[in-house]
Amino acid sequence: MELGRTHPGASRSSLPISTLLPLTLLILTSLLIGLTQVGSANSSERATPPSLFQQPSDPTPGQGLSAAVAAVPANSAALDAALDEQKKLTEQQVRAQQELQRTDEEIQDATLRREASTELLARRSEQVTKAAETQQKLRGALRIIGVEWFITGFGRLSALNPTVSSAERERLDRARVLSESAASSTISKERFAREQLKQLQEERSDLQRQLAEIEDSLGQLSSKSQGLTASLELLGEELAQNEQRVAEARMSATINGTDLSTGALDAYWRAAVSLQDTNPSCAIPWWAIAGIGRTESKHGTYRGASLGRDGLVSPPIFGPELDGSNSFAIVRDSDGGALDGTATTDRAVGPMQFLPSSWKAVARDATGDGVADPQNLYDAALTAGTYLCRKGPGLNQEGPLRAAYLSYNRSQRYVDIVMSQAFDYQRSVPLA
Repeated sequence: MELGRTHPGASRSSLPISTLLPLTLLILTSLLIGLTQVGSANSSERATPPSLFQQPSDPTPGQGLSAAVAAVPANSAALDAALDEQKKLTEQQVRAQQELQRTDEEIQDATLRREASTELLARRSEQVTKAAETQQKLRGALRIIGVEWFITGFGRLSALNPTVSSAERERLDRARVLSESAASSTISKERFAREQLKQLQEERSDLQRQLAEIEDSLGQLSSKSQGLTASLELLGEELAQNEQRVAEARMSATINGTDLSTGALDAYWRAAVSLQDTNPSCAIPWWAIAGIGRTESKHGTYRGASLGRDGLVSPPIFGPELDGSNSFAIVRDSDGGALDGTATTDRAVGPMQFLPSSWKAVARDATGDGVADPQNLYDAALTAGTYLCRKGPGLNQEGPLRAAYLSYNRSQRYVDIVMSQAFDYQRSVPLA
């Protein structure tokens, strides 16, 4: 826990509080001595928090899981539900996209048919106009012939006139024959023109009906396309919202076979990777930090607290006030209540249970937001790792790691519990 106790959390140890109360008085004196030593540490080492090393593909700490942690199998009811919803929404999106593509293709086809029908209708209308003109001309010709027959009679009455010569009768007979032939031809042409006009008019009517149907179909297809486009926009928004739910659920999902959330594992993993970059000789593995996190606060879930996607625990975690009650020693206030919320005495803060004084001595900002927050597991994990590395190098070996744990809390029982939990994580989690 704290330096104010023997490790960075004097208010509560990794052991159950009821077990640790008798141990606290024995530990506090040596812890306070250790705190004085830590406070005199090199100021330049504390002034500039090390930048958190991350892979190029990894999101910023607190904004998403690192690729290595995201690949570790994890599960939760919330994650399963969010993934099921994502699958459902994705399938709906694919179907809507396919339907929209088919609809757009139908619109293109209908548009081409409309253009062709419009052009053909224009030609038919022109043909109808010409055919009607032709028929009218032929009907006019027939009227002329009829009038001519009525007026002339073509010699029928002349045959009764004894004064008409035979030559005149022959001429009149020839004229009558020619007129009858012309009339018969004109009648045939007029009948053909009338039938052709009727056929063209019927074809024009069919084209007008087809064009109206195409226009109606285009209207329906256009409405369908607009509806599908709106549905896709809505599905896109729902998918984005659900992706946020998936990310949040994944952060709180449980690593298979452990009590570790993926968010907590990400904080420990990133802390170890960062320290490998800034202090390679320390060689502290992620599971060594996880052992402390489990002991101190159950990875930020002590007393119903929850770990947010950004690494913050809510509500904040505080140990009991070190005011001399319940067998605890008195630890005078060192921060004016800025970190622990009380200005009378100190108490351990955050998921790694640092006393305010020891937090200020080694605090690290892992998230890059400019604030080293003991209630943020990313910051707290890196700070705890930094503190343990002061007892390095070689913290990937049991002996040096035990010594480092003992500097965190001068209780062999505490060290044994943390070591056991750390090795359990090493064996259970497929993360090098």
